[in-house]
Amino acid sequence: MRVAKVQIEAPIASFRYPHFLIGRQAGFDMPPPSTIYGHIASAVGEWFDPATVKFAYHFRFQAKGSDLEHQHIIAAGGQSFKWGASKYPVSTQATVQPHLRDFLFGCSLTLYLDPPELAEAFRHPVFCVNLGRSQDLASVISSGVLELERAKGAYLEQTLLPFSMRPLLGRGVTVLMPRYIEPPPEREPHFSRYIVLFDLVYAGDVPHTNRLLHYEDRSPEEWLVDPSSPPKHEGVRRGLVFHSFVGDEDNVARL
Repeated sequence: MRVAKVQIEAPIASFRYPHFLIGRQAGFDMPPPSTIYGHIASAVGEWFDPATVKFAYHFRFQAKGSDLEHQHIIAAGGQSFKWGASKYPVSTQATVQPHLRDFLFGCSLTLYLDPPELAEAFRHPVFCVNLGRSQDLASVISSGVLELERAKGAYLEQTLLPFSMRPLLGRGVTVLMPRYIEPPPEREPHFSRYIVLFDLVYAGDVPHTNRLLHYEDRSPEEWLVDPSSPPKHEGVRRGLVFHSFVGDEDNVARL
């Protein structure tokens, strides 16, 4: 299987959790699929059909912190102000609310994309490269085409997994992430459950205690691996689990 492999780095990135708006803006520790869609769209230069692209990634950061920011709350005016001998109605009123916002420092994203033709788009991105918010500037370090290999064993770490793998995995954090946001003007969001996995876990035919659960009645496992990734226990390579932006996510587990 041929895919595009894109290496992206960003000094600062922030992936806001959309359901908290007051007091503190918590963030995800990994980019949600909707962020990946926007990231690809900025390179391509247009909204693309979400059914035509699948992705997998490896993500890491050096540190996590919080920064103080201001929210400017705008509301319709209901008062008036005096200027000289006259009074004038106030059309809008604004208040400033300071709040803490989580951010990630020293981010590195290795993005695998199907179809492989997307590698060319990241060599010459149409719009500014961002990872997270519009002010979170990023750099494309490399972009090329890679031939993935199939293997009976692999390792998983610092990646996003579908929730359908939860019965096999005792590690990682289950999160609800925005999967896809429809184009304007509606911009309707779609959410799915995922597993954020930072720990190293082995999968398939790897004799190691730290591995996915194995059921005797399951057929032999086969994994897509990156042959250029660093080898781990017994030489196994990084396994890749591809996601889709639309459709039944449970159908997109391991390959």
